[in-house]
Amino acid sequence: MSPELTLDGVTKSFGDDGAVRDVSLGIASGEHVAVVGPSGTGKTTLLRLVSGAIQPDSGRVLLDGEPVVGDAVALAYQGETLVGRRTALANVLAGRLGALPWWRGLVEPLAPVDPDPALSLLDRVGLAEKADARVSSLSAGQRQRVALARALVQDAPIVLADEPTANLDPSTTATVLDVLEESVGDGTLVTVLHDVRLARERYDRVVGLADGQVCFDRPATAVTDALLDELFGPDMDAAKATTESPSVTAPRSTVAETPSAVAQTTNDDDGTSPEERPPWHV
Repeated sequence: MSPELTLDGVTKSFGDDGAVRDVSLGIASGEHVAVVGPSGTGKTTLLRLVSGAIQPDSGRVLLDGEPVVGDAVALAYQGETLVGRRTALANVLAGRLGALPWWRGLVEPLAPVDPDPALSLLDRVGLAEKADARVSSLSAGQRQRVALARALVQDAPIVLADEPTANLDPSTTATVLDVLEESVGDGTLVTVLHDVRLARERYDRVVGLADGQVCFDRPATAVTDALLDELFGPDMDAAKATTESPSVTAPRSTVAETPSAVAQTTNDDDGTSPEERPPWHV
């Protein structure tokens, strides 16, 4: 069972910018929670605080009442954190270096003892044929999927995902979320999303963040348009378009029976600019 996660009055600033301000949350073991809000409101900083990558200026982040330590939390950063000159497989293998002796970690990405878990995850996110490709040659959406696989290979009881569906088409989005949910299983999942429809459909609970503060914290079924209007303000038109577009939720059996199905899809961003993309891209 994954530990209970507690944020108690957490604050983090960068210079004069208060990225996260007095955030208190309790996330029970096994909960799947989506964090939504306008861009630049502290969502990624919140995930980094939970993972222990950065420390709060004040307040506490606790797992079962103790400070965050070791490999209890895995954070799926966005794709720009990968090593471009290394292959997709080497980047995924790097996710488990923390569990290896230091001497083994030096050679593991180049001569892995057991690459099968990493290869399996790449297959499940539709990138089996890209395992030996340099990350620098991949599209933005493909890099995003490599970053997700790198986090999931750690097999941590708590998984944090920062915009795992960024730059993905609807079919690939559904597959990636299915893989994420199935890999986490009964563990705890906290995901930052811009797509409020996905947050409502796929998660137990939704936390709205704006200006570094919690605006609402509700079960997904209790998140109303009025709450979202207040949260997003002038940006809500795009978010409402998201809630009104067709569902991209795929049956779980689709991923289980055809793990590489997404490999037959077109390029993740279809070669379009953000302005040309359909309304489910927010």
